[in-house]
Amino acid sequence: MTAMMALGILVLVLPLVALAIILVGAWREGRRSPYAFGVGRVMSNSFAAVGGAPLVFLGGSFVLNAPSALMPLLLGGSPDAKWGVFGGAGIIGLLLWPFVQLALTRLALDTLAGRAADPGAAFALAGRRLLPGLGLVLLSAIGLAVGFLLLFVPAIILLLTWFVVLPVMVGEGRGVFDCFARSGELMRGMRWRLLLLLLIALLLWTLLAALGQGVAAAIGGVNGLWPAAIVRLVTGTLTGMLQAAGAAAVYHEVRTAKEGSGSHDLSDVFA
Repeated sequence: MTAMMALGILVLVLPLVALAIILVGAWREGRRSPYAFGVGRVMSNSFAAVGGAPLVFLGGSFVLNAPSALMPLLLGGSPDAKWGVFGGAGIIGLLLWPFVQLALTRLALDTLAGRAADPGAAFALAGRRLLPGLGLVLLSAIGLAVGFLLLFVPAIILLLTWFVVLPVMVGEGRGVFDCFARSGELMRGMRWRLLLLLLIALLLWTLLAALGQGVAAAIGGVNGLWPAAIVRLVTGTLTGMLQAAGAAAVYHEVRTAKEGSGSHDLSDVFA
């Protein structure tokens, strides 16, 4: 009983300790760094970026989230059928995710730079940069997976260091490996405040997910597959709209702070 109580106290205390460390780290970094990083401004710019082309962001996020949200409804067949669904969805998702994210990132950067969003140009850019974008995604995933195997903390450091690799590729037209170095350069002196931003986003996502699960349980009960799938799809689509926009807003913020400009003229970068 004593061991269980100690474990329960530890589970309650550890998140509070982590929160305190993040708050103190972000505060100290903000005091010492000459570069501004407005957490509220980044959040506001994320929504503003979505507002530049809301239907495209909605459609892109829906396409990316529909397979995983509806997966439980598609797994009622034989084991071979299940493996086929998993394999097919995985291959499609592997190619589709960087394509959609590249396009949405281009739209977000255009909006944040005060230019009119051009979906046609955004998807054309995504097609041209698909293979480098795929390489970027795969290398990031491998690095983060290794980091998680090394007791989690290295993965967090890599996530914060590489957070804007995709906007760097879109906004500056750099090669795959150069994007990682450039992202690390931009995020230096900004990582504690980015971690605070991600913590706030995680808390908001958790609240939204919990609310969605409550709605699904109220509509269909604990065993209702369709209500649960629909709620997963809705919440996943809404939060997914901010994924590319959020990374673009962070890139815009740190580049503006360090270099006085949110992005290059993308027509020059990809001319």
